[in-house]
Amino acid sequence: MVTSELSNCYTQWKDVRDKTGGRTVEAMEKRLQELAFLNETSHILTSTLDLDSVLRSLMNQVREYFQVEATSVALVEEETGEIVFRVAVGDAADEVIGMRMKPGQGIVGWVVETGEPVLVSDAHEDERFHSGIDDTTGFHTDAMIAVPIKVEDRTIGVIEVLNPQAGAFGPDATRLLLSVGDLAAIAINNAALYERVRRAECRYESLFDEIEDPIVILGFEGQVLDLNKRAQEILQRSREDLVGSSFFLLPGISVNEYQAAIEKVQRGEKAELETRLRPRQDGPVLEVRMARINYGGRVAIQWLGHDISEQVALEQMRDDLMQMIIHDLRSPLGSIMSSLQLIRTAFVERDETLPVMDLMRIALSSGQRLNRLIETLLDQGRLESGEFELDREQVNVESLLEEAADQLRPMILKRGREFRFGAAPGVPPIEIDHDLILRVLANLLENAVKFTPKGGTITMTAEPSDGEVLFTVSDTGRGIPQERQEMIFDRFVRFADKGDTRGSGLGLAFCKSAVEAHGGEIWVESEIGEGSEFKFLLPIPDGDA
Repeated sequence: MVTSELSNCYTQWKDVRDKTGGRTVEAMEKRLQELAFLNETSHILTSTLDLDSVLRSLMNQVREYFQVEATSVALVEEETGEIVFRVAVGDAADEVIGMRMKPGQGIVGWVVETGEPVLVSDAHEDERFHSGIDDTTGFHTDAMIAVPIKVEDRTIGVIEVLNPQAGAFGPDATRLLLSVGDLAAIAINNAALYERVRRAECRYESLFDEIEDPIVILGFEGQVLDLNKRAQEILQRSREDLVGSSFFLLPGISVNEYQAAIEKVQRGEKAELETRLRPRQDGPVLEVRMARINYGGRVAIQWLGHDISEQVALEQMRDDLMQMIIHDLRSPLGSIMSSLQLIRTAFVERDETLPVMDLMRIALSSGQRLNRLIETLLDQGRLESGEFELDREQVNVESLLEEAADQLRPMILKRGREFRFGAAPGVPPIEIDHDLILRVLANLLENAVKFTPKGGTITMTAEPSDGEVLFTVSDTGRGIPQERQEMIFDRFVRFADKGDTRGSGLGLAFCKSAVEAHGGEIWVESEIGEGSEFKFLLPIPDGDA
């Protein structure tokens, strides 16, 4: 617009140059200079979207054209309504930048409030003038022009020009500076819009890159347009390697499956694909959804993966646990059923050769094992949550060991293991939940039986130890590797190798919870080839200690 007007004025000036007096030519030349100034200003304001750079170039241009000591731009801060000097050029410029004025304060504040320009011949004689900036910087303001910068009738800032070298401003200075303000308003508004868009893009890019789920953006033909950091980690490929490649051709991904999903999106259907895949053998299990999205003005496909490795692991653990529990329940139940059938045969057929008492002992022992497992399953969660209330009673330690031995002795002897047990002299009674600690000892003895070879020895002892009673269940089995000794007390962890002696993986976890509920501690000491010692401490009542 400015360039067009400049061209028209130049044509008119050529037509009247020889037909008019010198005064008309001088006015036309001045008009051409103004238009040339506005044209140059327009170019400056559209050269970049960096606001500070634009405003600094603009103030240099204004200062040079108006031949003044200083120029500045002050903008209204949206959050506080205060007026902040954003850019200044000329004397004391560095000190002026960043200074603030309250709404309505000084001539600048008056311009913001009224939206009107003002020309002042002697600033210090004007009652609206605020001398705070002059007092701070040492600059002395004489004549000045201040014009508003408006966006949709709202004043967002002020342009100031101070102290013309000629001593006074020309009659058209205010009008011309208002035109500069209009151009500046457009530039400031564009810069603000750009900044908002840039911040939004930064937020999106940050969210896109930092989200825990892998995301891949595909073109309609299946080529990779973009992907986030998590996708790069899972696929073990960099953005540079993948962008532009055919994603469905990568190893571990079904071509037919992804091609079908892409074709579904191309047909405009609601396209979501749920699948599970392993991009690598040891990689996470992913649940993938593909959907049509708008990506920068173009239609694209968003590939969103959700890591469900933990869910799959839990499902597998649940299945394994069910198998373990079924096995553990079936074994004692089978012994009970077999014993009862033989006892029935002995009574029905009056077969006196069958050892009825031994069969009843086997059935009772198996029933106790079955009961322990069921109670362990029921009590484990309550012990861990602290909801289990201990039924404490004073218990004789020697009697406790004998009771545990009676429960497991048939199994130990039947499997050909030597068994020793006993309490050291002088062990005082302890206050415990009798049933819980009895099950702890029974669990430890049962584990010792499982992992001690035929002919080996199992020992159960108790002795005083610094105000506590130390219980030890030891075996002469193969031992436990050092790296597994901590984790064996976790739920569903068995210290047998896969395919070896089976168990629910709850026994030792229950032992730990039960001992700790009494304020005690449990641990294992073991060396490969030298057997294992499971030890736990229970406090002695203060009086006995």
